[in-house]
Amino acid sequence: MMNGYRVAASWLGAVLVVSLVLYAAASLYLFLTQEQKIFHPIRQLQQTPQDWGLNFESVVLSSEGIPIHGWWIAGAADQTAVLFCHGNSGNIADAAVADRSRLLHELGLGVFLFDYRGYGNSKGTPSEIGSYRDGEAAMRFLVDEKKIAVQRLLLYGHSLGGGVASWLAVNHPVRGVILEGSFTSIEDMAEERYPYLPVRRLARVHYNNLERISWLRAPLLIIHSRDDEVVAFAHGQRLFAAAPGPKTFLEISGTHNSGFNHSVAAIKQAVTALAGLYR
Repeated sequence: MMNGYRVAASWLGAVLVVSLVLYAAASLYLFLTQEQKIFHPIRQLQQTPQDWGLNFESVVLSSEGIPIHGWWIAGAADQTAVLFCHGNSGNIADAAVADRSRLLHELGLGVFLFDYRGYGNSKGTPSEIGSYRDGEAAMRFLVDEKKIAVQRLLLYGHSLGGGVASWLAVNHPVRGVILEGSFTSIEDMAEERYPYLPVRRLARVHYNNLERISWLRAPLLIIHSRDDEVVAFAHGQRLFAAAPGPKTFLEISGTHNSGFNHSVAAIKQAVTALAGLYR
């Protein structure tokens, strides 16, 4: 009988040890690989704005000494310009960027697209802090080279780009902010995907939009789909609730990547209303 108890206790102890080792290994793996899980850069540029029917200027900026590549698409004279911050995958030549650039250009807005370090033709390695610095360099280009006042800039952040746009917005007196399919924070996203791991203690990448948005003073447009399978609709709702205003929530339909094309007319109307505040 005692031997049976000893065997059972030994077996349970072994299971516990193995479980703890696996848990620790999974936590360590997540800690060490989180940048690779978050950033998915593609180097090759498949198209240029010329393929989208838009004239453009190719630009190379310096961000902390790192060459950052971008495209300037001029708008109508005396119009508000948009600094576009793309998502975590691909680069500025993606179809998603092309669709949004065409819409913004149709509204008469100048558009500046830039690749974070490590993406497209930009050098370096992707990082959260690096993406903020790259956004700063892009803003300096618009202000210093294109002579566009910060107060006439709109920030458009798509998905992960919302983290860059929100950081810039609370550090500069921009005219307006558009967040499409953006999340509350990386920790919140990670908890949804890895509910049994201590992701908040492990996180080195944060992009805490929820915290920053409460400091926002610029008018805000949040665009989010209830069908978004990548960033749950609740993220957009929480961001909207935390924003002080003025603010607008546009609910669209379709997936994370297809929703824009399902709702072009509604998005055009909402962006027109936001940009029209400053003309």
